[in-house]
Amino acid sequence: MLYFYQYLHTSVLVCLYNKSYLQEVKNYFLIYSKIPMRYCNTMFYYEDKMKNIAKHDRESNRDYALRVIRENIINLELKPGTMISEQDIANELNLSRTPVHEAMQELSTTKIIEILPQRGSYVSKIDMDRVDEAVFMRTTLESAIAELACEKASDDDIMELEENINLQEFYLTKNNLDKFMELDNAFHQTMYRIANKMQCFYMVKLMNIHHDRVRELHLHSSDPKTVIAEHKEILEAFKQHNGKKAHDLLVTHITRLYQQQGEIRKKYPEFFA
Repeated sequence: MLYFYQYLHTSVLVCLYNKSYLQEVKNYFLIYSKIPMRYCNTMFYYEDKMKNIAKHDRESNRDYALRVIRENIINLELKPGTMISEQDIANELNLSRTPVHEAMQELSTTKIIEILPQRGSYVSKIDMDRVDEAVFMRTTLESAIAELACEKASDDDIMELEENINLQEFYLTKNNLDKFMELDNAFHQTMYRIANKMQCFYMVKLMNIHHDRVRELHLHSSDPKTVIAEHKEILEAFKQHNGKKAHDLLVTHITRLYQQQGEIRKKYPEFFA
């Protein structure tokens, strides 16, 4: 026990000078020691802060907490493998702990967060088996959605898709990748709306969080213009009301990124299980 506390004291001193070592030491004590998480949070200050996201009108505290945590996991503000505290998040969002706890429990059902009783919660590392499952579900559903939406799309719908692509190009010139990703997601969501299959969209969105983190890593390590070019091809299929072409283009569009995951794993090995 004496050795344990000597190591603890030394580790805290090292952390004062080397913040990159801080989370590693904190995780060690949470996993291998019997010290409850609340004491580890006192001994170690987790320096990462979440991206500030405004609360929507009439949005419940639970839904707000869920959206903020989810988006911060996707955009890698909460990095794979790092510990997160319900109380810290509640304080940061100016919420009670209850809605944050409920949000964390829901995210744990998709295995994006791992909850260790009495020890804390972790953002799970990227598991390619789960990414594969998410890609399979999204490809199967969204290619069918695209085919259906292509046949039903009105001139206004097609104009909405085209305006979205124009905005993607604009924000890319400004190097605003967060806005670009938001518009990318909105482009795909619009197809679900046109097909009148929004419940399918919400189901895919819940599972696709595993794939979204790979998309985020890819966005920062490749040329996003490829995404825009593929969106333009899909738009042309809509203008032609060619459902089969839209279906095939969606399959290529979604699976292309998955096929390049080997390069992403080499660049960010610490994020993968």
